[in-house]
Amino acid sequence: MLELRETVQKLDNVVQQQSARIYDLETTVTIQRNHIQDLMTDKKTDIEYRRKLERRLKVIENNFVWKYSKPKEYNVKSSNISPHENVDQHENTDYNSGIVDGVVKENERLLLPQDNTASDGLVAFYSYMSNPENNPSAHHTLIYDVSVTNVGNGYNHVTGIFTAPTSGVYVFIWVTRIMNGEHPTELMINNTVYGVTFLRAKNGDDGSVSGNVVANVTKGDSVFVRVHSTYAGDGYIHSNEHGRPSFSGWLLH
Repeated sequence: MLELRETVQKLDNVVQQQSARIYDLETTVTIQRNHIQDLMTDKKTDIEYRRKLERRLKVIENNFVWKYSKPKEYNVKSSNISPHENVDQHENTDYNSGIVDGVVKENERLLLPQDNTASDGLVAFYSYMSNPENNPSAHHTLIYDVSVTNVGNGYNHVTGIFTAPTSGVYVFIWVTRIMNGEHPTELMINNTVYGVTFLRAKNGDDGSVSGNVVANVTKGDSVFVRVHSTYAGDGYIHSNEHGRPSFSGWLLH
């Protein structure tokens, strides 16, 4: 009996030790789960913050291009000029009055030069995207970095923005290639959506969608393609030698 009691006591001690170890392990798992949750929350916060920074950077880039876009720009006081007013109505403006020691005043805007078109009045551009973009965020301006045709020098391959060198009716076409994902894209004229496309190519699929817009555009207006403002989609906007996203346009009349 004495030996049996000692055996039972030993087993009881082992059970208590194992219970303590199980408790420690459960506590560790709980701590790790909380830590993982905190990391996921931090990651989500970082992603949102990065997207806000991207949007702010894009606004700064657009403002910079508006003021300093090539080939040459002139400066006038803007107190009586609306942002989208036809600049041809202000032929008597003193273009040098707004520049002081090379600094542009805050209450002034830049206008495109009068001769920023081909000699025969043609305006046309065609550019394509040389590299794929993976999971671009909402509001992201798509940059077609290889400029093949740029008659009138209206397209900026660094920012992806076409600045109309003259007023008229324009045709714009953009092509988006999607691989293993889905994305909506918008053609913008200044802050207005003029066209939208959407393509879903999931489970390893690969496809292209195109959109076209015919619109009245005022000299100095900005035209560009961006990812949808509220739904970014997911996956690749793809580009390689088998197919490339492109952006093109021309002055119709």
